[in-house]
Amino acid sequence: MAQHLSLKTLREEQTKLDEELNKIDQYIKTLSKHLEVPPVKPQEGYGHVVLVDNLPIIPKDKLSKLEAVLQKIVDQLSSKSTLPNGIHILFDEASGKSRGFAFIEFIDDDVALSVSQQLDGYRLDKAHVLKATLYNKIDEITSLSEEYQEPDPQDYEPKDILRSWLLNTQPNDQYSLLYGETAEIHWNDPTRPPEHIYRRNRWTDAFIRWSPLGTYLITIHEQGVQIWGGESWSSIKRFHHSGVKLIQFSPCENFLVTFSPKYKDNDNPKDPQCIIVWDVRTGKKCRGFESVSTIQWPEFTWSHDDKYFARLGKDIISVYETETMGLLDKKSIKIPGVQDYCWSPTDNIISCWLPESGNNPARVMLLSIPSKKEIVSKSLFNVSDFRMHWQENGDYLCVKVDKVKAKKTTHTTFEIFRMRSKNIPVEVLEIKDTIIAFAWEPVGHRFAVIHSNTPGNLRPDVSFYEVKPDGVKLLKTLEKRTASHLFWAPTGGFIVLAGLRSAEGHLEFFNVNELEIMGAEDHFGCSHVAWDPTGRYVTSFVSAWSQQQMENGYNIWSFQGKLIHKVLKDRFYQFLWRPRPPTMLTKEKEEYIRQHLKEYSARFAKEELEEKNKVLLELKEKRDRLISQFEKIRQEQLEEYEASRERRRQLWGGEASDEDSGWETYTETVEEIISETSELY
Repeated sequence: MAQHLSLKTLREEQTKLDEELNKIDQYIKTLSKHLEVPPVKPQEGYGHVVLVDNLPIIPKDKLSKLEAVLQKIVDQLSSKSTLPNGIHILFDEASGKSRGFAFIEFIDDDVALSVSQQLDGYRLDKAHVLKATLYNKIDEITSLSEEYQEPDPQDYEPKDILRSWLLNTQPNDQYSLLYGETAEIHWNDPTRPPEHIYRRNRWTDAFIRWSPLGTYLITIHEQGVQIWGGESWSSIKRFHHSGVKLIQFSPCENFLVTFSPKYKDNDNPKDPQCIIVWDVRTGKKCRGFESVSTIQWPEFTWSHDDKYFARLGKDIISVYETETMGLLDKKSIKIPGVQDYCWSPTDNIISCWLPESGNNPARVMLLSIPSKKEIVSKSLFNVSDFRMHWQENGDYLCVKVDKVKAKKTTHTTFEIFRMRSKNIPVEVLEIKDTIIAFAWEPVGHRFAVIHSNTPGNLRPDVSFYEVKPDGVKLLKTLEKRTASHLFWAPTGGFIVLAGLRSAEGHLEFFNVNELEIMGAEDHFGCSHVAWDPTGRYVTSFVSAWSQQQMENGYNIWSFQGKLIHKVLKDRFYQFLWRPRPPTMLTKEKEEYIRQHLKEYSARFAKEELEEKNKVLLELKEKRDRLISQFEKIRQEQLEEYEASRERRRQLWGGEASDEDSGWETYTETVEEIISETSELY
């Protein structure tokens, strides 16, 4: 608490409140006795009361204004209001000024707890950062001894291993599903039908998301964000941010960014609440930001090592240090006319784009962080549009530039920066067709392009290129494909050509190493395609968010295009593979595994065959068990049938229905007129 709020003052105020509550309690009991009604049970404890300290010390005529400010802040932090006249600012009659703290009463304990956590550390102005705590905790504070007492040693309580799924003996991955009001976690086992390992109804109010390394599962709620993990899927941290709609994790999972449009128009410039950066480990708020973008999310982008994050402003790029949460060198990078920027996936380098202005050409510029020095730049002319694409390993930066010639015809050039070469040379590839999609191979030197020489063509061409030491070389062109999107396998070598814009949902599985098509299938209405982290399996699914009139559900395919599982679910929304953290193997160990891959493959193939045989044996045992149960029930029914023979014989006049009675059965056909009409048709 602040230094002006002494323990003596707390004890005095607590004593006064206790005396007032006792008087009210006695009055209620007396009144209830006269009215012959049961006494009203007073609220037990002070869990609904929040003590707010470090308020400005002001004269009596300004109390109402400060009370209105507090009420506005509290209303922003919670969708539920305080009790009527629930804000009590303590006033000292002797000095004629407030005491610097206040009590706020809420409708219940949960709301009080949520608001106290958000108020604690709230910056009212430069001189007043609020301290807030539940009034219930004052007893603990006032009972503290002046002398240090060594705490009792606590027994070790084992906690869930957050990366326990990586200890699975089978090389399988997990994925999450969201459909209707249910969320599920599954193992991807190609030998068994899909079966959840964890299910929960109403787990989220909006959507679910995995953190970048797969450690946490995030759920969204009206009060804020919650992260889950471990084998028991227990709650790990809660981040209170009322009305949150969008989230973003930093690449190393150290920070979480939440966005709530609730505060966009009435943000406090001294302590913004629209965008909040949280420390994931402690759950504490690092800093709040106002939103400067109307449509772009994420508003911040992060360096690969979580040391920096940045956002684009008018003629500036603001880079922040996560250690201090302040601007790098206490000022933004001024770049007049800057329109876009990207971080390198592996280095602290920012690529930014400046369009043409007057007689000045367009420019691509690379900046080193934290020095802010320009590494390299290139000027471009007659530019109508651009896109920047970093290769996942940070080896290349491709800038797709659409240029307009004198006859108003458009052609595209790819400016490819070799980031690992001396002085960062630039390769130029020109394609005269309209570019529909571009995608780098995550691992390697190849990229794929969907292009068409006719606008609106539903069967464009797909070309594969490789960046070689002597330039960019065309590998192969597939003509007239039903493709609109490109999906590379995470480990490279394979790609899915998907036609997501058409209702057919045509999928082609292409081996880029051998330059041959392995398979082609259709998933009607497919809206999304996603690879698992290993590149062995790929899923296509129809989300109700995109295609409400289709058969919602998902298919899991092998990398060759063989259908493994097909699942239909009503109101199906999300399918998300659980990401994997980077391998901890050294480069030497990885190279050793590559050299002995045949040995490992043979062992894994043997284990997979044993697992398949195990599944078949389980299936056979299940069938045998069902047949045995059926035969048992059948035998019981036959015995009951035989036992009822005498009774049936009596009912049939001396002959049982299953005995040969000598009767003959014949069929007689009778014709009958149902109706007649004289109307002519």
